[in-house]
Amino acid sequence: MVRKKLDERIRTLFRHSIQSNTRSLLLLVGDHGKDQVPNLYQILHRTANMSKSERIAQSNSVLWCYKKELGFSTHKKKRMEKLKRDKKRGLAKQLQGKEGAASQLERMDNFELFLSNTDITWCYYKDSHRVLGTTHSILVLQDFEALTPNIMARTIETVQGGGLVIFLLRTVKSLRQLYAMSMDVHSRYRTESSGDVVPRFNERFILSLAGCANCLVCDDELNILPLSRKTLGRLSKMDGVGNDDGEDEQDDHRGGGGGGVVTTKTEEDVQLEQLKQTLQDTPHVGKLVELTKTLDQARAVLTFLEACADRDKKKKNAASPLADVLKSNTTTTVSLTAARGRGKSAALGLCLAGAVSFGFHSIVVTAPEPENLVSVFQFLVEGLKALKYQEHYDYTLGYNYGLDSNDGSYKQGEKAGRDNTKCIVSVSIHGGGKGGGQRQTVRYVRPRDVDKFVGAELVAVDEAAAIPLPIVRKLMQLNAGHGGKGKSMSGGSGEGDERRLTFLSSTINGYEGTGRALSLKLIKELRDSNTKGRSGVDAAKAAGAEIVGAASNKGEAKVHEKRWAAEAAAAKAVTSGGGSTSGGPLKELDLSHPIRYARGDPVEAWLNNLLCLDCESFDYNNTLGYGNKSNSNNSSAAELKGGAPAPAECELYAVNRDALFSYHRLSESFLQKLWGLYTSAHYKNTPNDLQMLSDAPAHNVFVLLGPTAESEGDDDGLPDILAIVQTSIEGKLSQKTIQAQLARGHRSAGDLIPWTMSQQFGDKNFAQLSGARVVRVAVHPAVQGMGYGGRAMELLFRYYNGEMVNLSGELMSDDEGEGSSDDETESESGSDEEPASNALLHKEALKPRKKLPPLLLPLSAVPTPKLDWLGTSFGLTPSLHNFWHRKVGMTMMYLRQTANELTGEHSAIMIRALPRRSGWDDAWLPAFGVDARRRIGRLLGGSFRSMEVSLAVSLLGDVVGGFGSWMKNAGGDDGDENNMDKTALQEVKKRSGTQSSTLTSTELHYHLTPHDLQRLELYSRNLCDHHLVSDLIPSLSQLYFTSRMGPGFRLSSVQAALLCGMGLQNKSVEDLTIELGLPVNQVLAMFNKAVKKMSLAFHNLLVEEEGRGLLGGDALKKAESKAQKMRDVVGQTLEEDTAEGATKAMEQLTKGQVLNSGVTGTRIAPEISDPEIMKYALKGTDEEWATALKEKGDGVDEGTIQIKSTQLKTPKKRKADGDALESAMKNEKAMKSGKKDKSSKKKSKRKSH
Repeated sequence: MVRKKLDERIRTLFRHSIQSNTRSLLLLVGDHGKDQVPNLYQILHRTANMSKSERIAQSNSVLWCYKKELGFSTHKKKRMEKLKRDKKRGLAKQLQGKEGAASQLERMDNFELFLSNTDITWCYYKDSHRVLGTTHSILVLQDFEALTPNIMARTIETVQGGGLVIFLLRTVKSLRQLYAMSMDVHSRYRTESSGDVVPRFNERFILSLAGCANCLVCDDELNILPLSRKTLGRLSKMDGVGNDDGEDEQDDHRGGGGGGVVTTKTEEDVQLEQLKQTLQDTPHVGKLVELTKTLDQARAVLTFLEACADRDKKKKNAASPLADVLKSNTTTTVSLTAARGRGKSAALGLCLAGAVSFGFHSIVVTAPEPENLVSVFQFLVEGLKALKYQEHYDYTLGYNYGLDSNDGSYKQGEKAGRDNTKCIVSVSIHGGGKGGGQRQTVRYVRPRDVDKFVGAELVAVDEAAAIPLPIVRKLMQLNAGHGGKGKSMSGGSGEGDERRLTFLSSTINGYEGTGRALSLKLIKELRDSNTKGRSGVDAAKAAGAEIVGAASNKGEAKVHEKRWAAEAAAAKAVTSGGGSTSGGPLKELDLSHPIRYARGDPVEAWLNNLLCLDCESFDYNNTLGYGNKSNSNNSSAAELKGGAPAPAECELYAVNRDALFSYHRLSESFLQKLWGLYTSAHYKNTPNDLQMLSDAPAHNVFVLLGPTAESEGDDDGLPDILAIVQTSIEGKLSQKTIQAQLARGHRSAGDLIPWTMSQQFGDKNFAQLSGARVVRVAVHPAVQGMGYGGRAMELLFRYYNGEMVNLSGELMSDDEGEGSSDDETESESGSDEEPASNALLHKEALKPRKKLPPLLLPLSAVPTPKLDWLGTSFGLTPSLHNFWHRKVGMTMMYLRQTANELTGEHSAIMIRALPRRSGWDDAWLPAFGVDARRRIGRLLGGSFRSMEVSLAVSLLGDVVGGFGSWMKNAGGDDGDENNMDKTALQEVKKRSGTQSSTLTSTELHYHLTPHDLQRLELYSRNLCDHHLVSDLIPSLSQLYFTSRMGPGFRLSSVQAALLCGMGLQNKSVEDLTIELGLPVNQVLAMFNKAVKKMSLAFHNLLVEEEGRGLLGGDALKKAESKAQKMRDVVGQTLEEDTAEGATKAMEQLTKGQVLNSGVTGTRIAPEISDPEIMKYALKGTDEEWATALKEKGDGVDEGTIQIKSTQLKTPKKRKADGDALESAMKNEKAMKSGKKDKSSKKKSKRKSH
């Protein structure tokens, strides 16, 4: 084995890192990089010059993370068997060295010795969450292609000061090859319609290494590459200084060996030791402060314990005259914010141990997941041990599996595994001691289970920024009316009127991706209330409630006058004096000193800039102006340098991602601003989202800038960002892919809206459409609620709808510009290329590209993709639904029935059609919308029962307008509105099954019987209670919210809310009273008006239907025709009319009127003139019939009597000569044929005889 001299600059880097308590970073390029890990481990420990006990105390272990396969075995027996097999085959490696006792070890491979004698923790990348809270001296990240930003941030955080982070890369000829390396996460970014993935994040990662002060890029033989020239220059200057320091250290510490490092204590360390010595004899506090590591952490623990002690004093002195003073000066909320690795969870755990010692009986701890509380419960146990509590004797631990949990958070028998980390979720302290013989509990409850926080004296919320603000507010509400200590005393304010003690802990900047919603909203509200105190109205009410009237002689006591005077004095005191910031209900803490390493660690600064974890401290503050910096670190509202222009004057610009992630100085500053705005806009951002934004081919970024953006900017020439919109192109799937995926019940990654819509509505054609999904919308916190978000979405809709006009003509696409710049860069770098494989690697100097496309382009200069819809997906809240529906004009299409476990929100999908860019009609939009709202209305009593009634009414509000609103939305242009109405109406009928928009009496009787209508009428007249008609409210709600009451029927917003809450959501009057904030009598009055209005509408409908049923249709037409004929009827009686008719008939008979009908002597009445009847008339006169009867004889009963006809015969006309000749010839032929027939018959008879 050939030994090679190590570059002293590596040893200098390690020595400087140990001395300054900072971390080092090495990037090893080459397939044999893992063989250098044992050498680096030995060099690091020799440089540290520690004894064996000190190594164990400092937790000098190695964390080795990899994807799936290590390439070697970690099992000791398997390695030994492999060595024996290699020895028999003659393949064992022989090491040169002295023969003796260590000869056997020298024959073993150096790497095998490292694996055998080192404490190594092996971890898959997918299990990296298990290493949270651990500390290691060396971190090895093996498979670079499987590395994600989340894993990188999570694992690097575990390395202590003086430690080493090692990246292992494969052999490459040039570091530029890493720019185009395909990562494993890219498979999730690819969709069927998207293009190729461009790994922009890798290029930015490699270029950022040059800016890290403690980073060296080496090959697998530890030769330093030119990329680390900045670090090399600094280390070359430090090398001589380090040698001199080493000589002095050897003189001062002769027994320590050469190369030792002396670490000096900082001023904060000295203050921490003095604080520990001062509090050493203080009960309950001194032991806990001794466990802290930094001065910030010790002060935080003291503040927490001070709040607990104040509350403990108040409970003891509840009946003393000092109760009011203690109440006014008692802290109710302690806020602790810090970046990752500052020890906030440890401080919270130590505080909970102190709260147990102070006698708090019910303590509830909550976090998004139980895994977030591993460190909290770990230091809670450490604190109990420091306070002389013994496990199993004084307290019992409960884990998140196999326990009988009364709170319902876990199922009995649930086991820990890869997906379920074993962690402590409860600590039960047995009776006795400080608890006064009562049992004390510290238990974990999920944030959404708000009802289980009832009765808690102390609530600790870890990672509060990741929990929705409404839930955090509910956790901090008054603890009143819940039995025991929660009951308020009559005649005054008791403990039930106070706010429970709450500890808030949150990570502002970290790999968890928490946003700044906690500091921007909730803490700001608490700070304002802390500064201003209670409002005048609240103070006046409280002061008036304290004066209790006498039981008798009320007039002499003058209770009202005393109350008025007390209220006026209290309001005046609040207005003039204000509140005290020192003893108010809120205390803010901030931890800035890291626990594992020193402040200002270069690796931490590099990681924060790379992953945009600390955007606020980078360049984001350049756009913010803080008016009052003296209050706290979380300063007041941000102000824009350029002011707040009118939203109508702002324009939307497209951001070129190639320029954004090029690591150029201006581009990097703009990226930090952009991501800082994401963080401040209440979004949970993770480092993986940054990689998705850079590499995902379907994603695009747009920014809203002011009207002077192109001419003015800040010091770096960058304008103020007012709003950001991130979109993703989805859809345009093939029919084959759709059928294959839906048949298996599976869908591929990406294309969220197309797959969801196809599955929910069973429409395969929708996935063939292409659209843009709005991933995020962020508005600057200083101008939120001013219309900038709506302006950005309006311009985005116009852009995707093809309404932006390109006035500059054809422009070169971004791909062409990027390709030209890449080619030029590669040609410049390749000019010095040599045939040797490592020549270019050891000579190339990587720099950001000089020729870049424009960072910002107006939408008129960007080609518009052809899309069919614009949609979004979000967690449903009233404010977000109001924004997307009313301001953006989107329609609700889908609402997930299962709520999010953390936020309790239901995922929603809303879509707006793009009529000008669509290739076919938009009839699917109203059809799907009606169907979705019909489903939501039916599920309001089940999955959506806990939804706010105002939100439920807004979801059903579109359907109240009937089909007319849908036709208006689907119409588009005025010329095509009629045709679109017919098509949309057909689609709506298919989806909803509705054939008419107006209720009929038949349908009404199907829902309500006549007796039900009578009950409604009685209630509308206030003749019965509302319970009598409570069973009819669901039917009334269904009729109203499905637009069956007609287009002209409307209820007020409050009436509609009451109808929806009681009818569809099955809520009681008391629940609606609390939810709407109205008194009970007003709620019942509005409900009575709604029922009365609907009852009157039903009554009018039945009256109209009955009126139409009496004379309607064909019967009405017949009656009208008869009435028309009856107009000429003379007003005579029946007897008079009969007599008159008989007189006329006799006159006709006497006159002997005869009607000649063709037969002589026939006598017929003139009224009979029908030719059909005349066929059967008897002809002849009376005299002729009398003569015929006489001739026949009187005795003859049978026979026929005939008379001679008197009808005149007309002579026949003579035929023409030709006709006569033809008739004669026919007669002659007939005679001949008759003779032949006779002769043939005779012959046949003869033969037969």
